[in-house]
Formats: sequence, C-alpha cells, structure tokens
Amino acid sequence: MGSPKRHNVDHERGRRPLGAGLKTALCAAVVWTGVFAAPVVTPLAPAAQAAIPAAMPASVRVALFIDTGRYSSPASAVTLSADTAALALGLRDASGFKPLHQVNAKEAVRAYANGYYALLPQSADAAVARAQAQKLAVGGAGTGIVQRSKQGKPAYAAYIGPFPTKEAAAAAAKADATAQVAGPLGWNAGVYATEPEAQAQADAIVQAGFDADVALIGGGFAVMVGGAADDASLKTLKDKVSAALPAARLTAVDQTAGYVLKRSELSVSGDGAVQPVTAFVVGGGAKLWAAPVDPKAGVQVAERSNRSYRGGIEVTTLNGKLAVINELAIDQYLYSVVGSELNSSWPAEALKAQAIAARTYALKQGDKYQIANVSDSTADQVYKGREAEFAAAIQAVDATKGQVLTYKNTLIDPLFYSNAGGMTADSSEVWGNPVPYLKSVPSPDEGAQAGKKPWYRIVLPSGLTGYIHSDYARDTGTKNEIGLPYYESTTDAVNIRSAPFVDNAANPAIAKVDAGSRFVVIGQMMESNAFAWVRGPFDEGRLREKLGASLPASAAGGITRLEVTKRGPSGRALEVSVNGQAVKASYPDALRSLLGGLPSTRFEIEQSERYTIRGAGSAVREQSASDAPLYFAGGSGTPQAYEQEQFFVLSADGNVKPVSKTTQFVFKGTGFGHGLGMSQWGAKGYAELGYDYVKILQAYYSGVTVTTLP
Repeated sequence: MGSPKRHNVDHERGRRPLGAGLKTALCAAVVWTGVFAAPVVTPLAPAAQAAIPAAMPASVRVALFIDTGRYSSPASAVTLSADTAALALGLRDASGFKPLHQVNAKEAVRAYANGYYALLPQSADAAVARAQAQKLAVGGAGTGIVQRSKQGKPAYAAYIGPFPTKEAAAAAAKADATAQVAGPLGWNAGVYATEPEAQAQADAIVQAGFDADVALIGGGFAVMVGGAADDASLKTLKDKVSAALPAARLTAVDQTAGYVLKRSELSVSGDGAVQPVTAFVVGGGAKLWAAPVDPKAGVQVAERSNRSYRGGIEVTTLNGKLAVINELAIDQYLYSVVGSELNSSWPAEALKAQAIAARTYALKQGDKYQIANVSDSTADQVYKGREAEFAAAIQAVDATKGQVLTYKNTLIDPLFYSNAGGMTADSSEVWGNPVPYLKSVPSPDEGAQAGKKPWYRIVLPSGLTGYIHSDYARDTGTKNEIGLPYYESTTDAVNIRSAPFVDNAANPAIAKVDAGSRFVVIGQMMESNAFAWVRGPFDEGRLREKLGASLPASAAGGITRLEVTKRGPSGRALEVSVNGQAVKASYPDALRSLLGGLPSTRFEIEQSERYTIRGAGSAVREQSASDAPLYFAGGSGTPQAYEQEQFFVLSADGNVKPVSKTTQFVFKGTGFGHGLGMSQWGAKGYAELGYDYVKILQAYYSGVTVTTLP
C-alpha cells in the first residue's frame, strides 16, 4: 500500500462516490421459468414509414464543442491529429471535399474560428512572444502565437482569443497596455488555381510589412490581407497596402462566404511549452473537415482528453463561436455509447438492450443542436470515442442492427439511467404529465451493491460522529458501559467522513484518525452505490444555500421541519415542504438539483434533533431536542436538564441514533438518475435472470415494439 497520505487513505481501493446500503420494501424481482425463445422483432410496416424513418440514417453528428445558447460546451481552439495514419484536411461544402493540407500520423494541427483578438506587438524573439502570451492569457481564453517571416526576419505575434465580439476582445486587451484589438475583416488580394501561386502572392505582401494568409475558398485559393476589427481600420489597411503595393488589386471579402485560412503558429500549452503547428482559421461559416486517409484510423482531439474518434471531425462556427462536430456511421457511434454507458463484463442481452435504446435515442433527437444531432455528454448519452469500445459492445450493436423502439408507429423517447432503486418512475413523477409507455414498474437493481463493503458509523472521543471504511478499523473486543463495541484504526491518517462514500468535494473528510485510535461503533451501512445512498448531514445554512429562491415564505423564521409531503406511484418525492409549505419546484424531478444534486427523488429525510419516545401502552410522542430539554434523574433522583449539544438515543432493539440540538438533515434514498424508462443496473439484473433483450426493453417501456429499419 505504500506510505499513507493524510488526505486520501480511503481512496486507495478505487471506490466510486455513489451511495450506500438502504434496501426498500418496494423492490421486487420478477423471476421467469421455462425455456426462453429467441428474441422476436417486428419489421417496419409500410404504413408506418411516415411516422418513423424509412431507413436508418447513414451517419450521426455528435457535438464535442458547441454553444447553442441553451447548451454550452465551449472551446477556443482544438488540436487534431490522426493516431495511426496521415490526416487530411480541407474545405467541405455542397460540392464535395477540397483538400488543403495533409500531415503525418501523430502530427498535430490547430483549428479555431476566426473572430476578434487582443493582439500584442510583433517580436523577433519567440521567447518574448511566449512570455507575452502567458501574461495576456486570462479567464481561460485561448492563446496562440502567429509565426511569420517579414523582410527576411522572423516575426512572432502573440494573441488571446478569438472572441465573438470586438467588445470582448477589447476587455481582454486591457490586461496589457500595448495590446490592440484585431479582427476578422480583410481584403482579397487575388484568387489562384493552386496553393503555391497564392502563397507566393501572400509572401510578397508579408515582405511589405502586412499580414496575409492563404485561404481555401469555394473557387480556389485566395490571398487574404486582414486583421481589421472595424470598417474604419479596414479602410486604413487598404490605403496602406495600396500605397506600398500599387499593383495589388484588393476586393472586399464577403464575410458570409466560407473560407479557411492556413497559417503557421506556435502553440503554447498550459505548462508554457511551445510547439510549432500548422493552424487553420475557419470563417464565414466554412466547414473544415479533418479525417484520416485510412478509415480504420481515428482522429484524436487533444482538448477532449486526447480521445480518438472514428469518422471525421468538422470544425465550423455556430452563433459566432467555435463548433466541433464528430460525424461518423451511426453504428460506429453506438459502439462507443454502449461502451461508455456499460461495462464489458455485463451480460450480452443487457448490452443489446442498451444498443437499441441508444440507437432510438439518437434518431429521435433530429437536429437537436442545429448542426448536430446529439452531444457527447450526459445531456444526451455518454460518448467517449474509440477508447470506450469493447468487443462485446460492438457485437451487441451489430446483433441489433437497424432495431429501434416504437410505440404506435412512432419512435419513443427511450430514456435510461443508472439505477431505479427497485422501482422505476412514472412519467408524472418526473415531468408532471403522463407518457403511456413510461410507467412505474419493478426493477432488479440490487446488483449495484455487489462487492461493496460496509462503513462503520462511529463516535470519536470528542463526540464527533462520522463514517470510517471497514478496511481501516478492527474490533478491540471491548465494549463501553451500554454494550457498544470499541474499534480502533488499523493505519495512520484515515479519513472520517460525514457519509459512507468517498468524494473529496461533496463529502470531504471531517476528521482523521491514526493507528490505534479508539472509537465507539454505533452502526454500519453499506458503502455508497448506485442502488442506495446517503447524503448529508446538511445544516440549516447549507440547506438555505441549496434551495435559494425556491424556499417558501414559511422558512423566514428558520427551517424547523423538512419533509416529503407528496409521493408518486414509485415512492418518489413529488413535493417537499419546509415548515408545512411546499418548496417551489418547476417539476418533480427538479427537487434533485434544488436539494444539492441528490441521486434520485426516491428518498426519506431524517432530522438530527427529532426522536420518538414510546410510553406506556401505545403512547408515542415526537420530541425535538431544540424545542424541549431532555431531563434525566441522577443518583439523588432529582430530574436535571441535559445541557449538552448532542446525545444518543438507544432503542429497544439496540439501534443508536445521534440527536443534536442543532438542526441537521440527512437524505437516505435509493436509485441513481431520473428513474424514467430503462434502469441500466436493472437491465443487467434481468439479463442475469434469463431475460432476452426484447423482454428487457418491454419490461421497462410498456407496450413498445422492437422495429427493424432497413
């Protein structure tokens, strides 16, 4: 194990920070007996072709970086390379593909959208330009260095950007008094049939002291002279070029026409390292297409964790910002989606069910992102490129080729998620309105707990309560006065956490214990997992911060009671109230985010200061430590008020509950995700019970048909 580090001992076994051991009476597993027939799917009927696609689309477009306004995954530039073959780049339009450049395998190129820049004065020293670029880089904007040769000498110009507006670039330029605002406006100094001809003209203009680049346009290769940020500076530029080069014939550049500039740059990485690259600047809505010359190779995108993608990468603009789209065959896309969503050890039938749900989802989206069908994130379905693929996922996709889910001759919304917690949601519990094929049904989800170990709930000598992983604690064989066992830490610097899972951001360590440190164990829970979970405790201040404007007026004097006041068919919370008044939620599933990102809405709420006293006969009284004092009788028999902040209540069955005068709230629940449609862990459970993929899908989507598209 090596020398323990004081901040991460409970990370050493690679545990995922998901949820912990709460079973539910609502969980039910359906067991089938007898012989299972081969899956039966229904071919597409001619009458249905108006409602669903007549044929499977050849490709899908996945947004890696895009900003639509409603969805934002931004990037200022991307660095592309091919992993095992040469990478070809060029302009793609309605007339086809026009080649512009080709690089060897693993050789990187840089691409970004033309726009406005904060530009520093040119320098003959690359090190000076690098220092300038690093100084200017603020707020996460992209930084680069354009590399030219002017009058026989090197010239380096550091910039930050691009920005979609002149104003944004001007704000960035304030970081350096010598910075100026440059822009995408320029002049066309001629169109040539070949790139060498255009490059010769560009070189002549550069030698005269102006910035010029070769651009690939629809009609050939143009020479663009530019860098102006507004009409006035554009006119000034023309006057200067005409004075220096009277033979130059300058015409206005149509800013709506697509073009791709090609230039040499020095790329500055986060650690300050500089690498020469060929850069491509996309303007006027052009589409720069990059694809390996060998279709078996992949395109790597450094800004996406250097993932490799099948198909090709399109670099273009949307809403004035960079858009990067991976276009590839739909089944190749699904190879990665299934591999990204599920595990290679899962049963084949569960993988097939996921493949069909994912295929249907992709088709159902249409042009969701204007120039792309889906994103690569959990906003749609996770897609991590070729690295996520595995053989069983590919086989599952190929085995279900063309198959989609339909309801009354219409593609369904095949929602899926990690774990239903034993019972899927009814659509009314998530969206507030009914969907006929999204009903609440049992789901065998307990498999998410397999292999998890318990965490002990402990009380330290200071009185602090928390959880420690069972791997780092052992029973001393001794007990305290009321029979609770003493345990001790088995190693140094073990983290104690508020809840039984590891997440240094959401559930940081609240204390540490060293080898031999003793504590009392008052209970145990299974390590957090996707089936069952614990979140909290949250005090009133933290809860107010989470709920924000959603808090009702009843909270003005303090949050004294938080409870679920309405539940749906699956037991999910439809309404949560504060002091008897409902929290403002736009739809039921929004409660998850309002309460700080709970895994699901299938939860119970425990309050630390509340406990129940059972008296003689059937008398029951709810007590609050913050409202009424607790009295005890000492040796004299005289009742005395217990003044400590915290005490412990021991029930008749031996369970111990910490009670605090400070109000705190703990959420205990089951399930991970919205709960609508197919539970991925449940699909695994059904497959292990012997279900084929059609029956798995029909168990989660009521009344649907598996339809085959040609």
